[in-house]
Amino acid sequence: MVTPANKIISIQSHVAHGYVGNKVAGFVLQCQYWDVDLLNTVNFSNHTGYGSFKGQATTGEQVLSLYEGLQDINVQYDAMLTGYIQGADGVEAMGKVCLDLKERTPGILWLLDPVMGDEGELYVSADVIPAYRRILSYKKVDIITPNQYEAELLVGFSINNPDDLSKALKVFHEDFNVMHVVISTFSFTKNKDFFYCVSSTKNSYKKPNFFKIPYMDSYFTGVGDLFSALLVDKMYRLPSGEPIEPAVSNALTIMEKVLDVTRRLCVDKLGVAVQGKIGDAETMKECELRIVECRQFYTMKDKNFNCETEILTDSQA
Repeated sequence: MVTPANKIISIQSHVAHGYVGNKVAGFVLQCQYWDVDLLNTVNFSNHTGYGSFKGQATTGEQVLSLYEGLQDINVQYDAMLTGYIQGADGVEAMGKVCLDLKERTPGILWLLDPVMGDEGELYVSADVIPAYRRILSYKKVDIITPNQYEAELLVGFSINNPDDLSKALKVFHEDFNVMHVVISTFSFTKNKDFFYCVSSTKNSYKKPNFFKIPYMDSYFTGVGDLFSALLVDKMYRLPSGEPIEPAVSNALTIMEKVLDVTRRLCVDKLGVAVQGKIGDAETMKECELRIVECRQFYTMKDKNFNCETEILTDSQA
């Protein structure tokens, strides 16, 4: 017997070539048995890491117009996924869409990936930071997946030690009422052998969990978009009240396989390992995630990453 697929709306970027934003999310979610509606916040020829691109950003007015069209035909959703949006106008429009959907369907799951930058570099307009904070202040986001830099931008201070992390998680869980926080890349040290993914749930945020991840010396785009597209599915299917760590481990395990396949196919084609470099179109092309080639992984149940309850700080390393 065929069962209907769950429905999700994904609001993030689109590129004609390569795999970031909705170009990742659409296919990966469909492979996980989701009926996906894509609302594109930009339409670019390729992602900006190539050094050149063509295309336009979708205005906030256009985002709201597209959503109005969806409401005119009474489309309903089980989940929402939101990612890269270039400016505050678009972020605010996304917020209006998602808050309206929350009001129409209170049980709908909302994963917000506040894509703003990484490693101290902001690659969206600075005015998106207060726009995201305003959205969070409505206390309707269920899951947020910032990297460490994005988490720091949202809470307004650096996270350098366990006390800082505890304060940051308190802001997300108590001030913004986010049920689950997953900081996708995180470290207290400058260690280049590994980093961590942090998971935290509102009722136990004083005891976060850490997943140790080997550092890969290359630059792959779309990795965060892949992670959020995997995690929203795993979290949606997680039984109520169950800890989130198995879902996070499952998503990380699948990501590791995708990155391994991507790297191996680069070597097979060129004969050498390639390090993607910002602004270098040739290496960027070879380091595009092999999303289609990895289609068999997205529904796997393996959980190869174990969580820890403590990690080293610079003073302990």
